[in-house]
Amino acid sequence: MQGSSPEKEKNMKNTLTRALLILLSLVMCFGLFACADPDDKQDETDDPTVDNPGEGEEEEKEEEILPDVEVMDYNYTVNVMHWKVGDDPKSWCPWNEICPDDGVTTQIGDIIADDILDRTGWLKENYGISLTNSFVDHPKIAQTVTTLLSSGSNEYQVFVDFSYNAQSVMGRNYFLDLAVLPNLDFDKPWWVQESIEELAIGDFVEMAASDLLILDKGATSMIFYNIPMADALGLDNLYELVDNGEWTIEAMAEYAEMAYADDGNDQRDQYDTFGFANGDDLVLDLYAAAGMKLITRNADDEYYYSYGNDEETIDVMTTILEEVMYQDFFWNSWLTRNEVQDQPSFKNDQSLFSQGMAKSCNGFREMESAYGILPMPMYDESQDQYYSRVNNYHDSLIAVFNTADNPEAIGAALEVMGYYSYYNIYSDFYEVVIQGRGTRDEESRRMLDLIFSNRTYDLGLVYDPNGFSDKVLRFTHTGGTDIASFMGEWRDRLKTSMDDLNELASTYW
Repeated sequence: MQGSSPEKEKNMKNTLTRALLILLSLVMCFGLFACADPDDKQDETDDPTVDNPGEGEEEEKEEEILPDVEVMDYNYTVNVMHWKVGDDPKSWCPWNEICPDDGVTTQIGDIIADDILDRTGWLKENYGISLTNSFVDHPKIAQTVTTLLSSGSNEYQVFVDFSYNAQSVMGRNYFLDLAVLPNLDFDKPWWVQESIEELAIGDFVEMAASDLLILDKGATSMIFYNIPMADALGLDNLYELVDNGEWTIEAMAEYAEMAYADDGNDQRDQYDTFGFANGDDLVLDLYAAAGMKLITRNADDEYYYSYGNDEETIDVMTTILEEVMYQDFFWNSWLTRNEVQDQPSFKNDQSLFSQGMAKSCNGFREMESAYGILPMPMYDESQDQYYSRVNNYHDSLIAVFNTADNPEAIGAALEVMGYYSYYNIYSDFYEVVIQGRGTRDEESRRMLDLIFSNRTYDLGLVYDPNGFSDKVLRFTHTGGTDIASFMGEWRDRLKTSMDDLNELASTYW
C-alpha cells in the first residue's frame, strides 16, 4: 500500500478539522439554546446562524461559514488591555467585551454576559487558549503602552481602545499588521470590512472592528423618534419614507419644526417641546450620513483632508448647520449643560427626535411612550444609500502589540472568537439588548438591519490629526456657517499633517 501524498494528507486534515468544527458548533449552539431564558428572547429559533437577524421569516438561513483555523491545543493565554472611562469600566459598556468579569465562573442571568462566559469556556476547551482582561483609564493608555513596549514587555498581547483615543497610539509602530497576522481572514463575515478599508494606513491594518467585540455595534448611530408625538402631529409613515429613499435631512427638519411648541411663556427654554434634543455630536453624524469623510484618498491613493476643502463638503456642512443645528427646534444640550439643570429629554416626551446609539436603548427601558428607530437621514434623495457612523467616542477597535510572542495563537483566538460571536452573541445582542428590551414595534427591527449593514468609519475621526474633529464639533457653538473661513485657520496645519500621513503610509511600515 502506497503512502499518502502530502497534499492528500493536508486535504484529509482540513476535512477532519471542518468536521470537528461543525460538531463543535452544533454542541455549542445547543448549549446556548438550552441555557438561555426564553423570557429574555423574542422569536426564539433553534438556528443561531442567521446572517441578518430580523429579516423576513421566509428567507433561507445561510450556511454556516467556518473559520480557517486548525482545531488544536495552543496552550496559550492572551492578556488584553482594554480602555475604560472613569472608575467604572462598565460606565460606557455594560459588559466586559472580552471575557467574564473577575471571579465569574457560572452564568449570572444576563444573556450577553453569559454568552461571553460560554465563549471563553469554548475557546479554552477546544483551542487551549485562555483570556485575561485588564482595564486602563483612557488618558493613561498612551503612556502605559509606550512604557511597556519601550521595555519590550510582553505583558499584554491584545489591545482594545475606542476610536477617538486610538490617535494617541496609532502610527508609532506599536502594533502588528492584522492584514498578515496568522489565522486571520478578513474575507469572513465577522470582520467589519468598512473598518478595515477605511482605518488602514496605506495597506497596514493597525486596528479593526470585529464581531468578537460589542461596542462597534453598540456605538452605531441612529435616530429615535417618539411614536405618540409623531401620531399626534399626523406625520407620514416614517418607515415608508426610509424605504422610498425619502428620509432626508430636509424631511427630518420639516417634522422637527412641526414638533416645536412653546410652553406658554413665549421664551425658548428648557420647558418647551422640541423637534430635537441632543448635543453637538449630531453634526458629525449627519455629515457622515451624507456619505462625507474628514479624510479621503484621492485617485493617486494619497490622503487629503476633504472636510471644508471642496464645494461638496462645504455645501453639506452648511446645510446641516443652517437647517438643523441652528434652528429653534434643536436644543443643543452641550451649550447649556453647565447652565440648565433640567435638560429637555426625549424619554420624558420633550422631543420628537433624538440622535443616539444602539446602546442608548438601555436608557429608554423605563420610557412610557413607545419609540421607533430610524437610520440617520440621507443628505438628499439622490444619495444611493443610508450611512450610520460608528461613534468614535464610544466604540471599540482591536489591535495586536508588536511584542506579542505567539501571533499564530493570538490570530486563532481573534478569528474563532469572531466566528463564535457572529453566529451567537451578535444575534443575542441584536434581539435582547436592542429589540427585546428597547424598541416597541416590528418595523424597527427591519430598520436595525439597514443601520447595522451600513456602518461607516472615517480615518479622520480615528487618526484625527490636530484633534480637528473636536474643532468641527465646537464650530457649531459659534452660530457661524462660513466653513471656508474656518478652514482657513487650519488648512496649513492640516496640510502638514496629511503630508506626514502620506509619508507614513509610504515608508513607515
